[in-house]
Amino acid sequence: MAVIIGNASTVTTTLFAQGGIVSVNFGIQPNINRLWELGSFTPYDIFTQRQRTLSIVAYGKKLSGQGGSQSIDVTPSTSCIDTGAISITVTPGVCADPVGPFTDDFYPTGYSYSKEVQGFGQESWTFTSKPLFSDYTGEIRHLRGIATGQILKGAGTMTEVDTGIVVDDAASKDSQGAYIEGETGSVAAGFPGLGTFETQREVIVTRVGASLGKADGLRAQTQITIPMTPVFL
Repeated sequence: MAVIIGNASTVTTTLFAQGGIVSVNFGIQPNINRLWELGSFTPYDIFTQRQRTLSIVAYGKKLSGQGGSQSIDVTPSTSCIDTGAISITVTPGVCADPVGPFTDDFYPTGYSYSKEVQGFGQESWTFTSKPLFSDYTGEIRHLRGIATGQILKGAGTMTEVDTGIVVDDAASKDSQGAYIEGETGSVAAGFPGLGTFETQREVIVTRVGASLGKADGLRAQTQITIPMTPVFL
């Protein structure tokens, strides 16, 4: 095990060219498929697939417009052209055992934004790499589906753009031209006995990123899923 020091670690990517990253989680997920056969506890063969995963938490942009993430396109694929990955390199600063840079081209699979009435808003991103096969010599392309999710609406909430999303307004409505919304509420007894009532709107989005960090007096909660499908050629 290695101990990683935060102020000695860096994340290099054009997505956050001006900084603002709070934390990063990274790893390689193995998927082992043992081909069992009758009469033996020894696998007939072993098939292994690995995939790098990465998640980033970062602040939104300053009021000056500096820092934070860049806005990226998440419209669905209309051809068999790879959607284009983002190069990200994590260079850990360690105390003892050396840990090499964690680097690859990553595809965004999720985006969220959260902010309370006071304080700075934060983005959360999730990424995945192409599947890693030791013996696969073909080409792998990633195709993107429709990016969908939920946003918080109502009085005292931030605009969609300030939370880092661009909504396809027409596509987000039902066949009658109305928004699709849900409601939740809760309250408890005692002092001060406060509760909340919230409206969530279902949306289809075309871009994510470049959120606003500071917007005193306003709340926000945005959650977007970006489906990616690998195609093996």
